[in-house]
Amino acid sequence: MELLLILCILLGLIGIGLPIAFALVCIAIGIFWMGDIDQLIVAQRLYRGVQSFPLLAVPLFILAGQIMSRSGISGHLIEFAKTLVGQMRGGLAAVNVVTSMFFAGMSGTSMSDTAAVGGMIIDPMIKRGYSRPFTAAVTAASSTIGIIIPPSVPMVILGAYLGISTGALFAAGLMAGVLLGVALIIVAWIISVREGYPVEAPFNGKRMLVAFGKALPALLMPAIILGGILGGIFTPTEASAVAVVYGIFVGMFYYRTLKLRVLYQTFCEAAVLSGAVMLVTATAHVMGFAFTFEQLADSILAPLAKMDMSPILFLIMLSAIMIIAGTFLDGIAMIFIIVPLFLPAVKLLGIDPIHFGMVVVLCWGIGQQTPPVGAALFITSVIAKVDILTLTRANLPFIAVMFLVLGAVIAFPNQLVLLIPRALGL
Repeated sequence: MELLLILCILLGLIGIGLPIAFALVCIAIGIFWMGDIDQLIVAQRLYRGVQSFPLLAVPLFILAGQIMSRSGISGHLIEFAKTLVGQMRGGLAAVNVVTSMFFAGMSGTSMSDTAAVGGMIIDPMIKRGYSRPFTAAVTAASSTIGIIIPPSVPMVILGAYLGISTGALFAAGLMAGVLLGVALIIVAWIISVREGYPVEAPFNGKRMLVAFGKALPALLMPAIILGGILGGIFTPTEASAVAVVYGIFVGMFYYRTLKLRVLYQTFCEAAVLSGAVMLVTATAHVMGFAFTFEQLADSILAPLAKMDMSPILFLIMLSAIMIIAGTFLDGIAMIFIIVPLFLPAVKLLGIDPIHFGMVVVLCWGIGQQTPPVGAALFITSVIAKVDILTLTRANLPFIAVMFLVLGAVIAFPNQLVLLIPRALGL
């Protein structure tokens, strides 16, 4: 009852418009006050919450994504994707998804993916006869791939919090991200066949090679990042710094679209976004510590131990809780509120932390697609000029596919999540 009361108060504070970061720290202060604990610990834990070398990768990956977004490389990626899948019925919808898969290897966040890809492809799709709600739904759904295919800011945060290898999480996200991308393309194709959406130009090998040459510098970024991390050349944090330097070089000297004024604006945007992310991370750490200090997780762990629940059933139940919470909470807040409560049960049931981490990231992605707090929905809604309810209805088939992929990851971890990390010895 104590835990339920705390969560209800938290949702109430968020519901009246208090920013999530302030709501989290208010709850923590209240818990410490009730326990007669020195409030100085709040300041100490705020600092400790972001005092982590792996977390340094978060602002750098955000900056790298913003740089690539502002460099205008989305157009080159879209043209290359057209040569690969444009010949399908509803080719531009498939192009939308494939471009998001390419861009996911650079941005690390769904927001950058949505803004960069959506800003370039939504209008062309509508002009080619695609309905506005369908176009927006494809864009919103495909942006989720941005946090599953590495590099991924949520994976960096989760790895730092759980104390597991970020590189292993990156490797685990490869197959899950590709599976989700293929599944979204299949759904888009089925809808396109039913609605009679157009086919783009037939496959042309020469045209594909030309488009590949123009997009190659952009495509090299994920290869450099992942190759360097998985090959042991540099850490994820060092990889994020390499990504920033490489992005500036490509944008300024190869594509020549990144001017100094634009670069300055990009740094400012990345600083604001990074500040928001790190503030939520710091305050959520304080609340997580408060939960641990008061041993609130024991109220969940004891009943689970008596139920003798299987790992798969536990992960299904946990996914349902996280997805419901994700409709009201930001993904970072969800991690630091829900995960600490169930982490002891994860250890008790012997669930691989990499498997658990991927389930959390997928639930985070699904939460971005559901109102009232779905970040990807709101950004796409603004770009496509579609109201949230209409967009959500059009997005239901894609959300259903995300649930299927989540179910597959839960049921077949060795084949979909742990295969690559184990093969690489991570």
